[in-house]
Amino acid sequence: MADATYIPKVYRTQGGSEFVVASSGAITVESGGSLDIESGGSLEIAGTQVTATAAQLNQSAGLTTSSVVVAAATLAIPVTHRVALKSTGGAEALTLANGTAGQSITIYTVAAVGTGTLTPATATGFVSVALIAAGDTITLEYIDDTIGWIVIGAAGVLAPPVIALT
Repeated sequence: MADATYIPKVYRTQGGSEFVVASSGAITVESGGSLDIESGGSLEIAGTQVTATAAQLNQSAGLTTSSVVVAAATLAIPVTHRVALKSTGGAEALTLANGTAGQSITIYTVAAVGTGTLTPATATGFVSVALIAAGDTITLEYIDDTIGWIVIGAAGVLAPPVIALT
């Protein structure tokens, strides 16, 4: 006789069109296994469809919420952190690569021996930002590969950074 009290944590519904993972149940993909969502399929988290492409998810995997120290003479501001603590060692032509849609970055000037002029690869509403003094801060948000970075805010101890519009 079957045990009527046995209720599996993972089961296929009657008719076989759906798998259910009940509370405290799990699906484990073992080493060498994979889970493939074919074109036209979807992935939902808490009922919300994940619409990012695999390339976008892979790109965002390297992002962190921490800060990074960017030394004088290092010209490329990394887009892998939310905050870049930059020191300038003289007149520096700083670059900022394209980011990921929705990403924000704050660049804070820790020490300034000269002006660091930041020019993003793609930007809308400005061309460059001159970080002149210690305490100069610029916060940018990346919209997409067409619009690029936009200015969210700017502040400075003596005056805000100089934002070149053209």
